[in-house]
Amino acid sequence: MTEVITTGINLTKCGVLNCSASELKIAFKDAGIPTFRADQVLEWVYRFGKTSFYNMTNIGKSLQKQLDEMFYIHRPQIVDVASSSDGTKKFLLKLTDAATVECVYIPDTKRKTICVSSQVGCNVGCKFCNTGYSGLVRNLTAEEIVSQFLIVKDYMDMWNCDDRLSNVVFMGMGEPLLNYQNVLCAIDNMMLDGEAGLSRRKITLSTSGISPVIRKIAKDLPCRLAISLHAPNDEIRSSIMPINDIYNIGSIVAACEEYSAHHKFLKITFEYLLLGDVNDSRECAAELLNLLRPLHAKVNLLRFNEWDGCGFNASPGLKVREFASVLDDGGLEVSIRTRRGADIMAACGQLNANSNSHRVV
Repeated sequence: MTEVITTGINLTKCGVLNCSASELKIAFKDAGIPTFRADQVLEWVYRFGKTSFYNMTNIGKSLQKQLDEMFYIHRPQIVDVASSSDGTKKFLLKLTDAATVECVYIPDTKRKTICVSSQVGCNVGCKFCNTGYSGLVRNLTAEEIVSQFLIVKDYMDMWNCDDRLSNVVFMGMGEPLLNYQNVLCAIDNMMLDGEAGLSRRKITLSTSGISPVIRKIAKDLPCRLAISLHAPNDEIRSSIMPINDIYNIGSIVAACEEYSAHHKFLKITFEYLLLGDVNDSRECAAELLNLLRPLHAKVNLLRFNEWDGCGFNASPGLKVREFASVLDDGGLEVSIRTRRGADIMAACGQLNANSNSHRVV
């Protein structure tokens, strides 16, 4: 089971949200509790949103008491919620050790998406990203990751109704592939939501390109993969993403080829943030086309969302469209992502739980 980093919780108890289904069954068996009871508890937690064993009506009172003495179900505290004019909501959550983290709810006509965080802060050091500005504090536990999913369902009253979260993207704070085991457990638990359960095709892991772990995903986790590429060559990428000095573009492409060989039905998305006069020229577009055309891939172009002290400018709209045209004319599937939540610092690259961008609603 994953380590719990916490204060204010009885550490002799086992956290239900920190366990996979198989781990919880083992814990129940060790406690002398029939393992089918674990399935009942997980249904109450993930399908109906219960946080107390005493509200699980198909479990007897004596067992409810035993479960309460040996296990716990915990949610982080919602400190505040910021609401955007486009319907996006950003949640600031306080963890049990007083660390804070953000997640974002993004509704539109076709889907309702939650953008979750996997770490408190980030140590990848992308120069255009506000999240990494303060560095890494720690990894999130499986409980703290899956709780973001559950808290949004609580807040938006999405239990027992047709209005459901349809997609999860790991595009919040942190690099999910540097917290792989906890992310893997959280994904498995998100899919325990009974009839409303997510499929892996509705879950997207976004990574800066941790090549060895991409290879693990190819074998362990057939969810959708998004690569934060942001440059067509190593020289430009290293200047804005220092991690490229460890995992360069060649190693990322090789790992993606292995992923595609295992999952031919899943296109890899390459995310490309357009920075004015850095990576937005027609020459960069042509180089990117040549790099990605052999892959089973698509490109998602992102407009830069500024933040105080960032030092970068967004590419003008005309250059964004020209860049997209080069890729499209070359036969590569390309889209320009709609900007969401920028007015509350909830857009791509803006999350930072230490910022002053929140307001209570």
